[in-house]
Amino acid sequence: MTWRETLEGLKQDLTEVRAQRQRRAEEDEAGLRKEREDLSRMVRDLGVDGLLAEMNATLLDGKGEIETIVGWESSDDDPEMDTGISMNGGEPDDEDDDTDVVTTILSWDEGGEMEIAVDLGLSDNGIYLQINEIEIRPEREALEQGLIEAFRDELEL
Repeated sequence: MTWRETLEGLKQDLTEVRAQRQRRAEEDEAGLRKEREDLSRMVRDLGVDGLLAEMNATLLDGKGEIETIVGWESSDDDPEMDTGISMNGGEPDDEDDDTDVVTTILSWDEGGEMEIAVDLGLSDNGIYLQINEIEIRPEREALEQGLIEAFRDELEL
């Protein structure tokens, strides 16, 4: 086999491998999109925004603020998101884990900044739910109880 024939054969192999990689990447992207859609649906089904809004109206007389951050929708060009410090105050993670999370935060001033952060995200083990970094079952009843406990903890009641 000549040099040229070897290169032409290699080129054909390379084309096939690239096509396989492209198909795999598209399948992975479709799977990730589906997982993220499921995550967004679960946030709605659990009623996270509504529960925090009800807490704000009932316990804080509407003086709190509610913010929702969808990790995969944040822009790389957003200067506010590029602080160089992670949410826990340390260095940012190199991993892409923080993008597969929906965080809803109720914050208010009570002689100092108070907040309750609800994270619903994807991990290697599936969907997780955390309130102020404490993991709970991803169920409405557990969420309600967890929010009450988080509020009490914030105010040290």
